[in-house]
Amino acid sequence: MPRSRRSLLEATGLALGGGALATLAGCTSTSPTGGASSPAGSSPTDEPTPADGTTESVSVDLAQWLPNPASSPFRDGYSVRLFDIAAIRRHREAMHENAYRRLEREMLYPAPDRYVDAADIAASVGVGDARVAIGSFDPDAIGERITSDGDSSTPTAERTPTTPTRTPWSEPEQYEGFDLYGTEYVYAVSEDVFMEVSPMRPESDGAGPYAKAIIDAGAGEAASYANGNAYVDAMLGTVDDPHALWCYPEAMDGSTTRGFRADEITGGLKSWRFGTETTHLTFANTYADAEAAEAEKLASYIESESDRFGPYDGLDVEASGRLVWTDGDIPTGEFDHLSASGPEDGVTTPN
Repeated sequence: MPRSRRSLLEATGLALGGGALATLAGCTSTSPTGGASSPAGSSPTDEPTPADGTTESVSVDLAQWLPNPASSPFRDGYSVRLFDIAAIRRHREAMHENAYRRLEREMLYPAPDRYVDAADIAASVGVGDARVAIGSFDPDAIGERITSDGDSSTPTAERTPTTPTRTPWSEPEQYEGFDLYGTEYVYAVSEDVFMEVSPMRPESDGAGPYAKAIIDAGAGEAASYANGNAYVDAMLGTVDDPHALWCYPEAMDGSTTRGFRADEITGGLKSWRFGTETTHLTFANTYADAEAAEAEKLASYIESESDRFGPYDGLDVEASGRLVWTDGDIPTGEFDHLSASGPEDGVTTPN
């Protein structure tokens, strides 16, 4: 009999309990130089203490939710989004209302909340176009909502009240403690995780293989994104237990480009960790090789964008290998998504 999803989560340190998220322990697994990210004498799951003295954290081990494109259907260069929703909500009162409102929209986007209550979602992960919510759910109730809403062949976003006929839902496929509904467009449901997954390549045979790849990665049964993309490995290695993170890599073979501000940039990351008094920013870029990765380039960019980076203290730029990055702090009440307009103006300036 296969292990339940709860036992898989417990085995990988992602234990849930009490009807809500108890802990999603872990941090990214590598440092900018490729070594262990934890200081000497500490374990990889030690809880870092923010500069303002807060210690509360709920974090997702990114490496265990992001499939390796080299051994899965995912195309190399897919984007990553991570939101520790529980931690962000704890700091709501410290943030400007405009900044929190925008952050709430962004953190709930990767969390498919059509069939679950947003209050039950503790964290969300965007795996390319796949949306993953982590929390405490009732699989039977969710399954009933899914199968009573439209037909099995039409994605939710494309359904209309005028659809003349419905294709009956078949019994869900059982896979590693999940119930998988649909084929072309798949919902994967367990007590702790709910996913919406669509096929990400025109030639793919439905979304099932993509959903299973995420499940396998989350269970620690497959290599992670960082194992197959050195840009991802370098960027994720700059952060420990982030509360909000966006990572946009290119494919290692150069087959994808994202139109960064400079042609030689191959990846971009921004992340924040919120505290009661101050919030910590990490901003990073990768390059095709170490020769192109010069700290002066990012330093010059930060200086040219002083209206965005100016509110942050301590933005010393460092370079290691193909990675260039900086860290800085801002009062949590001034957190502004790196918007030149600041939170008072609605935080609408594009990033």
